[in-house]
Amino acid sequence: MHRRLFLIAFGLFVFIAFCGLSFAEEQATPSTIEVVGKAKVMAMPDLATMTFSVESSAAKAQRAVSENAKRTEKLLAVLKGISGKEVKIKTSGFSLSPVYDKEDRLLPKGYRVRNTVILETKSIDKLGTLIDKASEAGVSRIGSLTFSTSKEEQLRTEAAVRALHHAKKIGSDLAKAADLKIKKIVKISYGPREPVRPYRMEAMAATTRTPIEIGEIPVEERVSVVFEAN
Repeated sequence: MHRRLFLIAFGLFVFIAFCGLSFAEEQATPSTIEVVGKAKVMAMPDLATMTFSVESSAAKAQRAVSENAKRTEKLLAVLKGISGKEVKIKTSGFSLSPVYDKEDRLLPKGYRVRNTVILETKSIDKLGTLIDKASEAGVSRIGSLTFSTSKEEQLRTEAAVRALHHAKKIGSDLAKAADLKIKKIVKISYGPREPVRPYRMEAMAATTRTPIEIGEIPVEERVSVVFEAN
């Protein structure tokens, strides 16, 4: 009799413990809603970057290098003279290559030298003048004109905050549609995106005045948010 009562009591204990464990598991996995918020902030650029290439050809390699050096120095003097102190200039590539005749691929008939210079300037209002004067100085090619902003980090933070508000709006709308209510934010995931330079231009050296029209550039961010709902 006592043994039977013991088994019944033990069975009830196991049943209650199992129910409690199941209840705890249910409580540990609440309903969640995961959304991605997006936002874009527009800004006027205050930095411009472009490349200038100087090419020279001569029968002798030494002559080609010497001529290229003279033309490159002339170009650098022009660029610095127009931009003043608000400029960063560096050489991004130098190459010396033989030039062969179509009928004789064994001996070079001459040599070609290319020197590429990258310019970064805040004098955006002088871009047209920079291009025109560089052309007059003998530059062979002008290309890869891009615009950016020195306030990019600040603007990305602003865009990320707006993206979070966007995510909260989406989460609230989804919860309402599902007859749920947002209880709290469980997780926020955010990683700044790579910088984007949305305006590019490829241009050959020209002798006429070059107009440059500058517009706003977008800074975009996204934020992933997980909400607990009930």
